[in-house]
Amino acid sequence: MDDLEQLYKQISELQSKAKNLAEKKKAPIIKDIKSKMKLYGITAKELGFGTSTTSTETKPQKAPVAIKYRHGENTWTGRGKRPLWIADYLAKGGKIEALLVKA
Repeated sequence: MDDLEQLYKQISELQSKAKNLAEKKKAPIIKDIKSKMKLYGITAKELGFGTSTTSTETKPQKAPVAIKYRHGENTWTGRGKRPLWIADYLAKGGKIEALLVKA
């Protein structure tokens, strides 16, 4: 075995030892972190851990869409599939323009 092969073997052995040592030390560190989080009331969210695993950034909140049509308590923004209450209204001879919300 030449020197280079020997070095690669030593590197591999050291990496294995480092991995085993990290695993042994991991459990008590996690236990300590959990106890401090409980003591101080720290949440995972406060630490930047959310439901998303790809990004710690939060998505910007979208502004609510203004209501375009109203009939009694029923409202519709004009987006998406036409609601049944509008279909019923139109089937009874109503005009959709009559449901428009005046700005």
